[in-house]
Amino acid sequence: MIPGPAMKKVMLAVWVCSALASGACATASAKVPADRPTLDVPAPPPRVIEPTPQREPSMPEPVGELPPALPPNPRPKPAPNRDPPRAEPKPEAPAVETVTVAPVTPPPTLRTPGTADGAEAMRQVREVLDRANKTLGSIDYRLLNKDRRGQYDTAKNLITQSEDALKKSTFDIARKLADKADQIAKELQTR
Repeated sequence: MIPGPAMKKVMLAVWVCSALASGACATASAKVPADRPTLDVPAPPPRVIEPTPQREPSMPEPVGELPPALPPNPRPKPAPNRDPPRAEPKPEAPAVETVTVAPVTPPPTLRTPGTADGAEAMRQVREVLDRANKTLGSIDYRLLNKDRRGQYDTAKNLITQSEDALKKSTFDIARKLADKADQIAKELQTR
């Protein structure tokens, strides 16, 4: 038998369930839907299908007489020439006037204010990449848990992507990727 307070809880649960069940069947009669007039659907319109006109077969146009067949070539093929070919004198090319062209200087590269030139931007990105690689090198990968190993791998991938962006001379993208890799490496080192 169930002890006192537990018995009260069981009895209360039975009483609530019976009250809900009895409320569902409170009315004795079912509602009858109101009578509605039936809808008269009109008959579909008659279909008139016209037959497609038959084309009379036309006779092809007559073709004129064909040209006479060519007679077979009566000339035999020449025997291969065993003598070396004669060297014909080449006509001399007319003298061409030489025109000196002034060297063309490439137009200056347009840059937005605050962007460094290629060499300076590459140097800055290389510094950040070296710092991130050094930080990751000081971390023992074997001691990291699963989440931190994923972050470590992400930082390594960002470094690789940054180096690829440097090769394509997209310094802004390379810098952003290198900064992100450096930030992740610092967070892994401080934990």
